[in-house]
Amino acid sequence: MDNEEAKKGKKTYDLKIIKWLFGFTGPYRTFMALALIFMLLTAALELTVPYIAKLAVDKYIYPSWRIAESTDKESNKKLVSDIEEKYSSLVVPLGDGSFLIDMSEIDNADRHNLEKLDLVSKQRYLAINQNELSGENYKKVNTIVANNQSLFKKAGVYDYISYSSLGELSRSELLVLRSDEIKQVVRLAGLLLLCLFGVFIFSSLFTYLLNYSGHKIMHTMRVSVFSHIMNLPQTFFDKNPVGRLTTRVTNDVNAINEMYTSVMVQFFKDILVVIGVFVVMFYMNKQITVFVFLLTVLMFIFASLFRMKLKTVYRDVRISIAKLNAFVQESVKGIILIKLYNKEIENYEKFKGINSENYKANMDQLWVYATFRPFIEFTSVFTVAFVLWYGGLKVIGLDLTLGALIAYLYYVRMLFRPIMELAEKYNIFQSASAATENLYELANTAPEGNVGINGGAIKGKLEFKNVWFSYDDKEWVLKDVSFILEPGETVALVGLTGSGKTTVVNLILRFYEAQRGQILFDGVDIKDYNPDFLRENISAVFQDLFLFGKNISESSEESRNELSSIKNINQLTARDRNSISSGEKQLVSIGQAFSKKAKFMILDEATSNIDANIEKRVQEAIKNTSHDTTTLIIAHRLSNVREADRILVIHKGEISETGTHFTLLADKGIYFNLYNLQNEIRRFSSSQN
Repeated sequence: MDNEEAKKGKKTYDLKIIKWLFGFTGPYRTFMALALIFMLLTAALELTVPYIAKLAVDKYIYPSWRIAESTDKESNKKLVSDIEEKYSSLVVPLGDGSFLIDMSEIDNADRHNLEKLDLVSKQRYLAINQNELSGENYKKVNTIVANNQSLFKKAGVYDYISYSSLGELSRSELLVLRSDEIKQVVRLAGLLLLCLFGVFIFSSLFTYLLNYSGHKIMHTMRVSVFSHIMNLPQTFFDKNPVGRLTTRVTNDVNAINEMYTSVMVQFFKDILVVIGVFVVMFYMNKQITVFVFLLTVLMFIFASLFRMKLKTVYRDVRISIAKLNAFVQESVKGIILIKLYNKEIENYEKFKGINSENYKANMDQLWVYATFRPFIEFTSVFTVAFVLWYGGLKVIGLDLTLGALIAYLYYVRMLFRPIMELAEKYNIFQSASAATENLYELANTAPEGNVGINGGAIKGKLEFKNVWFSYDDKEWVLKDVSFILEPGETVALVGLTGSGKTTVVNLILRFYEAQRGQILFDGVDIKDYNPDFLRENISAVFQDLFLFGKNISESSEESRNELSSIKNINQLTARDRNSISSGEKQLVSIGQAFSKKAKFMILDEATSNIDANIEKRVQEAIKNTSHDTTTLIIAHRLSNVREADRILVIHKGEISETGTHFTLLADKGIYFNLYNLQNEIRRFSSSQN
């Protein structure tokens, strides 16, 4: 488990993995494209909100008219002249080469040149064109101007008043004079609310579509992975624990879905927002933007260092959690042995050591977070403070508008928000990266071959010809094994534990392939059969059982009659598989095996959990129903194989004796010794009782 977790720290992402992952998105790419469009619209609207506030402040809330006048310097005269000509519709001549100009309508470059060369007044003015007024509004404005002639000045069709003089007017007069600006501010406020509503709608749509497609992809991926696992060879399951495969199908798929919905697309949106923020900020003021950019680069460098450190810490935490879970599971599962041998204190000390490792790993992770987040917060607040200070000076020096400063402060917060979320997203990405690598490795494990003969009549003849087999390619489990089972014959395979009996069964069912020799089924090498077809024609009952709840009532009438006299198997199969005993499970499995009507049957310790009385009745039922079926019986209790047509004795991977029960007893070999040993044990047990 430790090695498994340690592998997650190694990033082995490549195009093959990405291509494999992208393949699951095929049917849902339309939803993904729509989610992307809605996401782009959301990002655009989020960028628009601060700019609307800037327009409201600069153009309507804060008066934008100012007086421009040239100096004796020729270059200044030319600049003023060019601007007057360029923006003739925004200019109101005042005489002596000076004029009123609406600064909110001219280009940033021209505005900056006028302010930098001190060619415009610092004072701002409210200019009113009474010719554009009509009706009751014209009368009210005309009355206000007439009553406050000392505050207003005339320039062509315009009456203008300085911003500082507006304070001398009453509130009702201000509302009348600025009624047009108030309408425009209300309009922009409505537009801002509409943008915020659009953000809500589009973000909801893209979140829904994103999660919908994510769950669909996750569903498809989980089905694909589980289907692939079902087709893997038995050797794969020997090397991979059930818990690990369960994690692949459940947790790993969920981790990928979380990365897709919470990181990947959101990260793309964050990138667009950051780029958009810098573009808008650069358009408003280059100097402040350059400084903010440098601070952002510094933060990204620090975030990269944090990512490298977090990578190591995250791996250590995962390893420590795995150790902790494994130890607790083993301790609880083996609590009887711990109490039996008085190992509570020793086990407690081991737990303290493992728990300390987990504590240290979590403290290292905590230190990383405790360093990163405050640094980002400090940098964010420092940047806001700098923008407020430096931008405020620019506003006072007329190099920046008040609306632009407000927008800057909002944009800075937008800029640092994705960086603040980096730690959480990186955790998700790390977990999903490891999960994707694990799933890709699993998906590329070669499945069991599914080709070969897939039809025809089966008679049930089996032949082993000089078969050699090893699980690890080091030690031979079977050595030159040869025997023949004729159709309809009942043959028993007996021997000591570890002699190779179950290995023979595994080779017959093609769970493994023999390294040497041949296994023939009706004279055909079983390698030439399709494994599914081969197993369809073989019934098997094993000592270790797992019931899926198939009802024996689906079997033939003949099989039901033979077994129903032993115990009501229909009632057993109707019950929860966890509520019936091991012996009852074996009865159900035997019934299911007979219902298959195969020409070849394997009974591997099939009655090991059944009491002697029921076992005898089962043996009679088997004998009555297996007259046309080739049967291979594997048993430790030799009393179960006395009626077999032939008995094969396997010892240390070799067939050492062959014959009937009585001929093997007469030979006084291994079988004779095993039989006498079991009789002695049985007599001893009876005398004790």
